Amino acid sequence: MRDAARLTLPILNVDIEPTNRCNARCFFCPRDQTPHEGVMSLEVFEQVLARIVEFRESARRLFDAPFKVNLCGLGEPLINKNCAEMVRRIRGADLECSLTTNASLLDEEQGRALLDAGLQGAEINISDEGEDYDRIYGIPFARTRDNALRFAELARDRCRVRIVVVDHQRDPERVGLVMDRWRERGIDDFLPFEVMNRGGALFVDHMQYQRFPERSEARELLERRGLAPLCAAPFLLLFVGYDGRYYLCCSDWKKQAPLGSVFDESFSSVVAKKLEHVATRRPVCETCNLDPVNRLVGELRASGQGQVEEVLEEIASGDRMARGVLEKLGVSPEPDLVG
Repeated sequence: MRDAARLTLPILNVDIEPTNRCNARCFFCPRDQTPHEGVMSLEVFEQVLARIVEFRESARRLFDAPFKVNLCGLGEPLINKNCAEMVRRIRGADLECSLTTNASLLDEEQGRALLDAGLQGAEINISDEGEDYDRIYGIPFARTRDNALRFAELARDRCRVRIVVVDHQRDPERVGLVMDRWRERGIDDFLPFEVMNRGGALFVDHMQYQRFPERSEARELLERRGLAPLCAAPFLLLFVGYDGRYYLCCSDWKKQAPLGSVFDESFSSVVAKKLEHVATRRPVCETCNLDPVNRLVGELRASGQGQVEEVLEEIASGDRMARGVLEKLGVSPEPDLVG
């Protein structure tokens, strides 16, 4: 296929969930809503990796996009004792590999093992300081801080280290102060973002979209623009659970939308199932803060109407990417998909 026929995308990311168990108890993670927990075995991981390699070969022909594998999911990956081995096998398949962690288990031995395995990126979730961290995360800040600093030193020139700062209090000033403290410690690479409602699994007062009158206004705005938007997340941010099942995306915290096993289905073969969920917005999407309609509702409710035009452009761009992926994979959405 000629390069001109390839679809340009910002990224194709596959999240592998080594486990959905966690040693922290952050109040902005709905841990009690997870229906079942477990740890991915190496047997399951090998089949997941085989499916990723299979899909990567198709993606090279169809898409112009970076292809990245992230050990993440809904838990703390380092609970799985095979994390470094997973990194080694991913890198051995000539795939980019990163990991997301709270760093409380990232001791020197674990850090060296991950780096020696070829880890290229580490995103460390530390959104608070001192006693606030102890209270909110339920694990000791001092240990997490020391682990993160030691790993950053070990990783110098070998692996990108970013501190993830979740604005779970809707307080940009607090986020800025947290980042300033890490700059003082010598780390100046950050990924700040707003709290997610995990497909509605986490109750967030300003994300109760079903009850807001702005829903009608949002639909009218989309209709006037001729938009019946699809969320791009399920098609660009691919997700495999610890149990080897495909799920809609990382926001399906309750695991309401299992789409088949890696032992029976390929990444490409579950795309039509994903479209069905995204099109009907049930389950997961209708309550998710990533859903295009809900994103617009949230912006309409923001003080001073916020950046409505900008959000509409982002929604339109995401819709074009989602439909482009579907077209390349031979799946045709219905013309009117707004739920």
